Amino acid sequence: MNYTFSSILPNQLFTKHEKPCISIYMPTHPLIFDRKKDMLVFKNLVKEVAHSLELTYDHPDIDHLLSQIKTLEHDVDLWNQTKNGLVLFADVNHIVIYLIESEVKPLSIVSTSFHIKPLFEYYQSIETFNVLALDTDAFTVYEGNLHHIESVQLSSDVKTSSKEILGSDHTDSYQTHGVYGGAQDGSTFHGHGGKSDDLDLDRIKFFRYVDRHVLEDVSKTYKYPLILLAQKSNQSDFKKISNNPYLIETCIDGTIKDISDQDLKGFLKVINDSRFDMMMASVIDQYNIGLSRDLSSEQLIIILKALLMGKVDILMIEKNKRIPGRIDHEKSQIIPSELSDPDTDDLLDDMIEYALTTGTQVYILDKDKMPSTSGVAAILRYK
Repeated sequence: MNYTFSSILPNQLFTKHEKPCISIYMPTHPLIFDRKKDMLVFKNLVKEVAHSLELTYDHPDIDHLLSQIKTLEHDVDLWNQTKNGLVLFADVNHIVIYLIESEVKPLSIVSTSFHIKPLFEYYQSIETFNVLALDTDAFTVYEGNLHHIESVQLSSDVKTSSKEILGSDHTDSYQTHGVYGGAQDGSTFHGHGGKSDDLDLDRIKFFRYVDRHVLEDVSKTYKYPLILLAQKSNQSDFKKISNNPYLIETCIDGTIKDISDQDLKGFLKVINDSRFDMMMASVIDQYNIGLSRDLSSEQLIIILKALLMGKVDILMIEKNKRIPGRIDHEKSQIIPSELSDPDTDDLLDDMIEYALTTGTQVYILDKDKMPSTSGVAAILRYK
C-alpha cells in the first residue's frame, strides 16, 4: 500500500473508510538539518498510534498498516518535500498525506473517523484565485492562492500579445472617434486622430480580446474570483469594458515583470484575508439577526438535533475547543466519553464531518471571534 499526497479533505477523498481511522498531525521544517528531528517526532507519534491499536483493535490488516506507516519514518523523498506541517490519515486501505504551509501541534488519534478539524481550519480560509497579468502589449493568466502560484495553460488558439492579436488591424490614423466596448457598452472615445489616440484605441481593442478569451477560456472553466494585475493607467479602462462577472473590484498595481512570486503571494494573502473577514462579518450579522427569529442557536443539543435533521445552514466551531464524545446517528444523540478512549474522537470534529455531508457551511473561529460562549453556534435554514 503506497501513500498519496492530497489537498482534498478526507470526507471528500474517502467515500468509504474502514475502522480504525488514524490521524497524525505534526510540525515539520523545510531545512535539511531539521529532518532527523522531524523523523523522530513522527516515530514517537506512530508509537502512540501502535499502542492505541494494540489495546483496542483486532483487525487482520492492522500489522500490515502499521508496517506501512513505519516505513515513512525513513522515507527520504517524503521528508525532502515537507513544508511547515504534515498531516496523515490512514485506514487499512489508504494512506494519505498533506504537506501544508502552516505549523500544527503534534497529535495522534485512533478513532472511528478521521480527525479533520485542524486540517479543515487550514483550508477554510484559503481561497483560490485567477490572476490576469495585463500589460499593454501582452497578458498571462495565473492560478493560485497565498501559498502557491502557477500559470494557466490557455487554449492553443488564444493569442497572448497585442502584436499577434491586432496584426495589421491597427486603428487608422486621423479617426475622429471610436468605441471602447462596442455598441453594447456605449463607452465612446473621442480623439483628434493623433498617434497617441490610435495607440489608445488599439489598447482597448486588445483589452476587449483579452476580456473575451479570459472569460471563455478561464473564468467559465475554473469559476474562481479574477484579480487584475495591471498598472493603474490600465485598470479603469479594462474594468470599463470587461464583461467578466468573476472580475473582483480589488486590483494589484504593477506589472508581472516587476513582481516576484513571493510578492504576488503576499498580495493574494492580503486580498484573501480581507475577503474572508468580510464574509465572516456578514455571517455573524446573520447569526445575530437570527437570534430574534429563533433561527440561530448556541445550544449544543439543539444544534446537534438540527444538524442531524439537515436544518443547519451555517455551523461555527470554536478553535482548539474539544468535547469528548461521538454522535450516535441512529438515535440522534450524543454518546459521552473520555478523549483518552481510543474509540472516541472530538464531538465537534464529528459534527464538522457530518455537516460537510449535508451541505452545511462550516467555519472554525478563534474564541474571540465566536458569537457564542458555548464553543458552537449555528444558523438554521428553518425552524
